[in-house]
Amino acid sequence: MKASYDVVVIGSGHNGLVAAGYMAKAGKSVLVLEKNSFFGGGVATKEVAAPGFRHDLHSASHIFIQANPLLLNDELGLKARYGLEYHHPEAVFSTIFEDHTSVVSYFDLDRTCESFARISPRDAEAYRKFAQASLEVIPLIVQGMFLPPAPQGAFIGMLDQSPMGRNLMQTMQRSILDIVNEHFESEKIKLHFLRFAAELFVSPDEKGFGGIIFYMPGMMHTYRPGVPIGGSGALVDALIRCLEDNGAELYCDVEVEKVIIEGGVAKGVRLSGGEVIGAQDCVIGQIHPWNLAAMVDDLDPQVAYSARRTQTSNFGVVSGHYALNEPPQYLAGDDAGRSMLTGFAPLEVMQYRRTFDSFRDGEMSRVKTLSLHTMSQFDPSRAPAGKAASSSWRLAPFDLRDGAHWDDYKAQAAEETLEMLRYYAPNLSGNVVIGQSFDTPLDMQRYSPTFQRGDVNGLGKFFYQLNGHRPTPELSQYAVPGAEGLYLAGTFMHPPGGVTGGGRATAVKIFGDLGMDFEKVAQ
Repeated sequence: MKASYDVVVIGSGHNGLVAAGYMAKAGKSVLVLEKNSFFGGGVATKEVAAPGFRHDLHSASHIFIQANPLLLNDELGLKARYGLEYHHPEAVFSTIFEDHTSVVSYFDLDRTCESFARISPRDAEAYRKFAQASLEVIPLIVQGMFLPPAPQGAFIGMLDQSPMGRNLMQTMQRSILDIVNEHFESEKIKLHFLRFAAELFVSPDEKGFGGIIFYMPGMMHTYRPGVPIGGSGALVDALIRCLEDNGAELYCDVEVEKVIIEGGVAKGVRLSGGEVIGAQDCVIGQIHPWNLAAMVDDLDPQVAYSARRTQTSNFGVVSGHYALNEPPQYLAGDDAGRSMLTGFAPLEVMQYRRTFDSFRDGEMSRVKTLSLHTMSQFDPSRAPAGKAASSSWRLAPFDLRDGAHWDDYKAQAAEETLEMLRYYAPNLSGNVVIGQSFDTPLDMQRYSPTFQRGDVNGLGKFFYQLNGHRPTPELSQYAVPGAEGLYLAGTFMHPPGGVTGGGRATAVKIFGDLGMDFEKVAQ
């Protein structure tokens, strides 16, 4: 490493790498420092269950990033020059119910309505109208997703100027359950949407995030969700190739201890061993709000106060990764299993809602509500020929009841999860399961300081932590007040959670502050 660079990036999560990619393409000297032994943060693919079986450790499906100009216009050449390739399944997500019936949402609207009609012809027609309304507003939503968000007050004021805006504002402030109850009558169709929302760590009754279900059809039927060939980490691999091709340097096993602030300006970073690396233009920190005050001395008191008050989601997940001798064979048949995301649900909304009551009490729910994703069916490189690599997500509390510890409960939770999966796919037993790896919410927190309390989305998607208030009003523009030249990138920033390529918005902000032409570099 040199003594100084134009840009120093703390952490190698995909959002930080995206921001770094634009800076490097603009000709800036860039240094990326990662404390783990590999790059990627939550976007990493490893052999964790058995040799030859590649699993996505956290993120698996790339949905919202498909609408990002980063990929839509291939602004960094990740697809044209650096090897990023996607398979786009026709079936996006499905729900298999306890009676082994199923419903499937496809990229194609007509095909989705046909699937819904097998359960409820009325709801199929209702969904068509719902989707068409979503398609009308999705250009407005996408326009603001990958740029610094407008201040919340101005955003609300803009919406309040028209009937469409006021309707959208009301939708945004309601719960997902409110929205599905308004539009659909079938318990199964409602559960289908509620299950999808749970993948985003949103509970049915949580007020203030009803908008996600309204946006979802417009996104899904406009931008084809993708499975990255080679694993979710292929996105990071392409970003690294882009960075290196533009002269950037990246180092693992290097921990940043402090951001150096002099006269209210970020001047570089200090490593855990004491070495100081200068930053001439800026520091990009993938620093969770809860850790900001520890990383930045003399942080503005209001900034520190607001950052401490941010909240993670009300629940997390346990995840299992399975090396299989054969793909899961569902009693519901093959159609539902061919989707990118396959979820499982009870037959009644009330029973499903009770799973979230369990989390409040620090208990794992016994309701068979979980999901299983088999990406090797779309990407044969994930598993040896004829075999399969599957991963499960099961909702879970972070704090267990009566002071129980996740390390003590982990083995039992792993077996309970596999037993639930066998209810839907009985072949997942005996010698079919070659090997497995299992992670708890506590394991996820240990994995990354961004995943506080096991929240892989960084922070909860509550109304008071969205758009111009994500993560806080003071930090929502990606710059840290009182620390000029320090910028934030990460899943805890706008747009919220998952694989979004949100670091593009961080780059837009930095380019503007430095007087650089972002559009020219993005061509």
